[in-house]
Amino acid sequence: MAISSLASSAAAEESPAISVIIPTWDRDDLLQACLTHLRQQTINSFKVVVVDNGKGNRSPNSFSQDGFPQLTWLPLSRNRGTALAFNRGLAQSADSKYVFLLNNDVELEPDCLAHLVRALETNRQYSAAVPKLFQWANPKLLDGAGDEILLGGGAYRVGYGELDAGQYDKVEPVFSACGAAALYRRSFLDALGGFDEDFFAYRDDVDLSLRAQLRGHRFLYVPQARARHRGSATHGSPFHPAVIRLSTRNQICLLWKDYPVPVLFRLAPRLIVFQVLWAGLALRKRSLLSWCRGVLGALRLLARMLRKRRAVMEGCVLSNAEIVARLQESEKRIRRWQESPHNQRPSRLLLFYFRIFRK
Repeated sequence: MAISSLASSAAAEESPAISVIIPTWDRDDLLQACLTHLRQQTINSFKVVVVDNGKGNRSPNSFSQDGFPQLTWLPLSRNRGTALAFNRGLAQSADSKYVFLLNNDVELEPDCLAHLVRALETNRQYSAAVPKLFQWANPKLLDGAGDEILLGGGAYRVGYGELDAGQYDKVEPVFSACGAAALYRRSFLDALGGFDEDFFAYRDDVDLSLRAQLRGHRFLYVPQARARHRGSATHGSPFHPAVIRLSTRNQICLLWKDYPVPVLFRLAPRLIVFQVLWAGLALRKRSLLSWCRGVLGALRLLARMLRKRRAVMEGCVLSNAEIVARLQESEKRIRRWQESPHNQRPSRLLLFYFRIFRK
């Protein structure tokens, strides 16, 4: 399908009902900066739902002083994860046409939300839109230009670590919407049943995207919408033991839950190789124990994932060949990023993967 061009300006305009959902966990400094940039958006109006996973929950009064009369504060008794936080926020936004999921470590440019809304209003065949993300510490470097997935099952934020030289300035489809900042049609999220709370955090957005792809949905990358992302602000490192454990567990759960059996058999060599390479990365980062815990966690969830799998497969409208074709296109975009001359730090894991599985 053709993608409609977007206007270059993003002046304030009448907008449809929008809810912004922000999960937060004991980082009031990040939340304050996130809200400050939200307040500067050119789009007319939206309501904000903050879901507080922290131990020392702030009071609703302190949020109202941040300049959002339509701010809803949802304190949770303990950290229940981003997937549940997003779903709790969704329950508070039933009257919204669009839902903008936003991490507390993201700072939006003033016209970011307006560009995303305009993209979905103009391109009604797409169910979600994602912005161009830059690294907070070095805005010359990209943090991501949409998420993609390998035929081997690993998900990556394309463009991460690249110098921005205009190579991602084209509006184009992407396989997955990064949960750091993504605008969804509310009707789409209702149809998918929201996020899977068993994933807790990490890859929960990929699970949603995989289920969406099986139902024929598409996502759109909108480079005119721009934001800065700190990344790993909660744990301090993308290779923190908790990140390795949850990523390992959820990568395996994705395969059990969202891949048709014929696709699993066809891609088995790639799936196995990627998991071996991922285990090697965990070993190199001194997190092999966390990898083992992730595998055990996936085994504990096996029966539950297989029960959910039935509903996922019942909603699938693509043939096995069409699913593989979409995965192939997604992997091509990862390969282009990996081999880009602008990529400052190519992934060693992907280097080995693409050496094994050549074009």
